[in-house]
Amino acid sequence: MSTSDSTPGTEQELRVGIVGCGGIARSHGRAYAGNPRARIVAAHDVDPAATKKFAEEFDTAAADSLADLAAHGVQLASVCTPPGSHTATTVALLELGISVLLEKPPAVTLAELDVIAEAEAASTGSVYVVFQHRHGSGAKRAHRLLAEGALGAPQIAVCETLWYRPESYFDPAWRGNWAGEGGGPTLGHAIHQIDLMLHLLGNWSTVDAKASRIARPVEFEDVATASVALESGAVASVVTSLLSPREVSRIRVDTTGGTLEVNHLYGYSDADWSWFPLPDAGTLAANGVDPGTARGDSTAAGTGLDVWQASAGTDLPSNHAAQIDELVDDLLAGRRHATTLTSTRPTMEFVTGLYASALEGTTIARGDLTPDSAFYCRLDGGHPADRVSARFTLS
Repeated sequence: MSTSDSTPGTEQELRVGIVGCGGIARSHGRAYAGNPRARIVAAHDVDPAATKKFAEEFDTAAADSLADLAAHGVQLASVCTPPGSHTATTVALLELGISVLLEKPPAVTLAELDVIAEAEAASTGSVYVVFQHRHGSGAKRAHRLLAEGALGAPQIAVCETLWYRPESYFDPAWRGNWAGEGGGPTLGHAIHQIDLMLHLLGNWSTVDAKASRIARPVEFEDVATASVALESGAVASVVTSLLSPREVSRIRVDTTGGTLEVNHLYGYSDADWSWFPLPDAGTLAANGVDPGTARGDSTAAGTGLDVWQASAGTDLPSNHAAQIDELVDDLLAGRRHATTLTSTRPTMEFVTGLYASALEGTTIARGDLTPDSAFYCRLDGGHPADRVSARFTLS
């Protein structure tokens, strides 16, 4: 990878390609179409009909191969293919000198993530990953204030991805199996909230997990829980489900100064964030004295409230446009975009550690996940299907 990061720098318009023309590609397409400094110049899918439909919808060229895509002068390609094909597709684009915005999960194993990293190092292109929840104004604000210590030191956190997917969701042949998806909802759904939690709180140290297959026709889990120790000394619980009719995505962080929380579903705005500062001394003194007596909400007490309110700026929701707009600006200015492939490795390590813990029935440390680990190359650890089923089935 060149020191200039292969960014246009002096260009005023970024030439974009779309690889994989399914549902998530349209989120990318709409974001680029809404940015006056980006232009989709070509699209490609292994299904020519899907390519044609997308090209007509976004008024762009239908490329019949990645080489044809490159021939249209593409500088950045969004890879929106199923997870199992991310590595081969991204490596091929890098070999063509094209930078990549890679949909989550960036890869299905740490081994594949390292293959992409090696290809990036040898290319003039660079790889960035779609973790748009890092890029909304609420997360940026929370990240900065937590890093500065303005909200106190984190002590305990809760990270929940409680979603609902019916059996029909798994009808496409690539869903519901290790080969197509690489993993279950921990990898494909909760990874967004897990990434945001780690982005706010820093690296993890150990994980103890339980994963179960309760109701969906899949090869992996449909629910999972984990107890996490962070390098900072804080602890967290992570809960993931595809069986929860009242869907919610939530992160709560209790610090020495108060409680920071975001409640949303597939994307937040500033209104979805709240800060509850440490109550005043009088309220604290009454805590637990008479548990049967309700007390008023003391959100107006303490100085921490002013820190959060004073930091408010323009509301930027955490959708694809938030990250893509920032990426386009960064590339055209010759700057490195923050959500690099390297910056997302701790998230992939956590996902790997959760599966390793659930399948081995033991605590997994981040340092355990070396190339010698059975889980480095496969999230099922290479275990036979009947052993995986036994571990994921409630007895």
